[in-house]
Amino acid sequence: MKGKLYIVSTPIGNLLDISIRALKILREVEIILCEDTRVTLKLLSRYKIKNKKLISYFEGNEFKRKDEIISYLKQGKKLALVSDAGTPCIQDPGEIVIREIIKNGYDIEIIPGPSSIISSLAISGLKTVPFIFLGFFPRKKSEIDYLIERYFYIDGTVIFYESPHRILYTLEYLKEKFPERNCVVVKELTKIHEKVYRGKLKDVYEDIKNSELKGEYTILIENEEKFEWEKDFEILKSLNLKNEDVLKFMTQKYKGIKNIVKRRLYKNS
Repeated sequence: MKGKLYIVSTPIGNLLDISIRALKILREVEIILCEDTRVTLKLLSRYKIKNKKLISYFEGNEFKRKDEIISYLKQGKKLALVSDAGTPCIQDPGEIVIREIIKNGYDIEIIPGPSSIISSLAISGLKTVPFIFLGFFPRKKSEIDYLIERYFYIDGTVIFYESPHRILYTLEYLKEKFPERNCVVVKELTKIHEKVYRGKLKDVYEDIKNSELKGEYTILIENEEKFEWEKDFEILKSLNLKNEDVLKFMTQKYKGIKNIVKRRLYKNS
């Protein structure tokens, strides 16, 4: 029998959020690739799934494990890939082994389920199409500025993760640039202390500032400023001003947009 890998989505908090199909596959496979075997064991114990070979598969050992995983597939074994929470491969380990399995011609099947990205977007009340997921927010200022310039001036909603240790720093930095943008912060989604903060970015910052900083956060920011800066840009261009003057005005009013405006100004030069 040809080996096969199942990508199995697991709960992001509430252990009841697992599909019947996911449980069926976890009972059938011989080997489970786990981001953290201790976390997976809790789930398996909850549903009385026993006698499974658990293999630790995380960011630090992905390259080391891929040959071992292919060898199991060559033996015709069925494997499941799970992360600690949610859908594997999305800001979680899995990409490397998935590419390797595809390259070697083995079958992969997805068992869909919980995703903090999609769940947070659905509950947010913000624009759902288009949206951009940025993973964890960067730490270096140069990387943050690049990210803002590239993604924060397009129409849609930006989604990213942040830790309790950096949530205030990140929100403070962003609210200085975009105080009036609609923002939603989802804390501890599906867990006992789940909470959703909604409002203008400057107000959400104050709410978070006065709350207990604990747990996992998903941040969503609606980008509507595109229309505002484009309107100003078109007005300035209609006045036949020099490109240098247009650029100066725009970059003084809209922080982090310099290269976008330059490309628009000089694309036909």
